[in-house]
Amino acid sequence: MPSPSTLLPSDRTSLLKIAAAARRFVEPIWEEWHRHAGADRPAIAAQGTCGRTSLFLQRVLNTQGFGAEWVCGTPRSGPLGPENGPFGFRWGKTWQSHAWVECGNFIIDITADQFGAPPVLVVDRMDNRYNKDNRDAALPEFVLARKRAVDDIWPRWQRINLGGLKGSVTP
Repeated sequence: MPSPSTLLPSDRTSLLKIAAAARRFVEPIWEEWHRHAGADRPAIAAQGTCGRTSLFLQRVLNTQGFGAEWVCGTPRSGPLGPENGPFGFRWGKTWQSHAWVECGNFIIDITADQFGAPPVLVVDRMDNRYNKDNRDAALPEFVLARKRAVDDIWPRWQRINLGGLKGSVTP
């Protein structure tokens, strides 16, 4: 695979296939995550899962030879907190806290449907719906829980993808 800085437009197709396979795999796991948190399943299953899901997608892409980076944006420090700035995902006229993956000149997002976007997006890194703020606003225990959630599902992903995604991207 090319280095992240030299990804070509043709790599968008590969990224899209890998992202779609990752999304298909993680969709049923979202229900587990919601149940574990003691929450009802939201109308859009991806809601509240972007941090863990994007961390999972980053790992998938990195194992496929793509240099992927987990990024996020947080427009405010809390529901009633002060504004940090125009960060996250712009939904209508407001910014929403969000996490996604960047790889080369692309943004890869498999949870943007919680904002009315398609369920799998591979878009130019300059897409004006996204703006990262280079800091993870999650408390350390939530950062650790996010990593553990991905570590917990990783063996299932590996079992389904024994030979990796290079030959087949349908788990």
